[in-house]
Amino acid sequence: MNTDHRKPLPGTHLDYFDARSAVEAIAPGAWAGLPYTSRVLAENLTRRCEPEHLDASLSQLIERKRDLDFPWYPARVVCHDILGQTALVDLAGLRDAIAERGGDPTKVNPVVPVQLIVDHSLAVECGGYDPDAFAKNRAIEDRRNEDRFHFIDWTKLAFENVEVIPPGNGIMHQINLEKMSPVVQVQQGVAFPDTLVGTDSHTPHVDALGVIAIGVGGLEAENVMLGRASWMRLPDIVGVALSGRRQPGITATDIVLALTEFLRQQKVVGAYLEFYGEGARSLTLGDRATISNMAPEYGATAAMFAIDEQTLAYLRLTGREEQQVQLVETYARQAGLWADGLAQVQYERVLAFDLSSVERNMAGPSNPHARLATRELAARGIAAPWEQVPGQLPDGAVIIAAITSCTNTSNPRNVIAAGLLARNANRLGLARKPWVKSSLAPGSKTVALYLDEAGLTAELEQLGFGVVAFACTTCNGMSGALEPAIEREIIERDLYATAVLSGNRNFDGRIHPYARQAFLASPPLVVAYAIAGTIRFDIENDVLGVVDGREIRLRDLWPSDEEIDAVVQAAVRPNSFGRSTFRCSRWTSTAAQRWRPCTNGARRAPTSAARPIGKGRWPASAH
Repeated sequence: MNTDHRKPLPGTHLDYFDARSAVEAIAPGAWAGLPYTSRVLAENLTRRCEPEHLDASLSQLIERKRDLDFPWYPARVVCHDILGQTALVDLAGLRDAIAERGGDPTKVNPVVPVQLIVDHSLAVECGGYDPDAFAKNRAIEDRRNEDRFHFIDWTKLAFENVEVIPPGNGIMHQINLEKMSPVVQVQQGVAFPDTLVGTDSHTPHVDALGVIAIGVGGLEAENVMLGRASWMRLPDIVGVALSGRRQPGITATDIVLALTEFLRQQKVVGAYLEFYGEGARSLTLGDRATISNMAPEYGATAAMFAIDEQTLAYLRLTGREEQQVQLVETYARQAGLWADGLAQVQYERVLAFDLSSVERNMAGPSNPHARLATRELAARGIAAPWEQVPGQLPDGAVIIAAITSCTNTSNPRNVIAAGLLARNANRLGLARKPWVKSSLAPGSKTVALYLDEAGLTAELEQLGFGVVAFACTTCNGMSGALEPAIEREIIERDLYATAVLSGNRNFDGRIHPYARQAFLASPPLVVAYAIAGTIRFDIENDVLGVVDGREIRLRDLWPSDEEIDAVVQAAVRPNSFGRSTFRCSRWTSTAAQRWRPCTNGARRAPTSAARPIGKGRWPASAH
């Protein structure tokens, strides 16, 4: 950590690094025109860059040059269990090598804090219509991953600077957003912006908080773990001016699918996007997170929103300490990261998008940027006449309908809308088609808590959308097996079967081998398609059922914005997030080979005498 430009942070007992003064010393007046991303990078350089290289590195930001690499030191690393485990295996191997040469293996630890969330190993073998789906899927996950989970359990005891969130708690992106990111970090009496790399392409989810977070490969994450700089050149920083407001009946999913199409057309691959304007200010943090999450789908490296009142409201909603919320505001205003202080930013390229132009959308088949307006399904050849033969699957059968975690379940409004549509369908006696494997896999336990609070859990369960996991599921191809009779019929009839999911990936063959194509849709639309049962159904116009002689269409089920907002206001409260605590697991050597839960996130020693876990090297017997 450097000493120049270190100053007291007004109103606190902390210091901060005044990147503005460092920039202005080189080019007076330049700070006002710097984008948000450049300001965060400038602070990182001012605090960490070697003094002899500081001016040259800052000049890259000031002059918008790209002829020199400069160092970036992320504050932490967030991993899912696949690539995160690989990185920790490498460190365990390094411990072995040091121990063999007579050294102290316990000296090998990540330098930068590492948070590993076990979220990529569960398959939805049991659908949401099974009341025991969650327990059954977890038991299968544990059985299939016995050795992996044992190693991960060892790492949380053996390594310093490693926090492990065990399976069954949620996905890395939503936990990062709800719990892990302080937005402003404090170390050694210095406040500075939270930044991170993550071993998943959707790490930019937390960019919605104003936190630079990008997805990297395992080797680069390892490099950062060891305290080394991530060298970079000034990225292409593109301003996206959002105007207008969401129209009635439009979800954040509709917005992000429209944006994904638009931004793909504008060729933003590899860019850092900064969303701003009155439209951006009108979006809740959940809406922003939905947009930031899909950065890989529109090709961007990052999708930033500046810190403002919505950020603070979300921090309070999710139960952050008031002292931390106040620090975020104080620091952001003083350091030039508050939205109001970015009015004079000059971008090399600006794109304009009107939120009021967005209509109800889907995406597909095959690509997340292939937007489909639901009013055009028939004209586009997706919806078409089909014949329902009793005892047979229809053409275009929806064999999977999944409200999956990554993009949408961090947005309470989307999930509540799905629950209300399910309630309305239940009241009219509508039901899920029996061939549809339906599921709800929230990104954190908070979702289940506020659905309970709103009285909507049972409504979703009645339509087959019980909670099957708190994990990454359908988007990453972990849809699990279908009923054998359904698989057999698809094969024998060479049937065109599909999936509808509220996620972000729908490439051919990714969701399930028997789902030839897949469509992305909002959570309430996923529920509607489970009732319809086929992608040939014209979701806006066709009849979902007849009740007392009355034809029921989607518009008869869709909840009003006012009702959605009222339920969100009543059910989604700080105590929901506060009660959603992580459950620690420890390995047992019983025949069942299950993880036993303990009452909180405290680290517990494993009970297996046969495979002891210590603070040193990874036991040789486990290799």
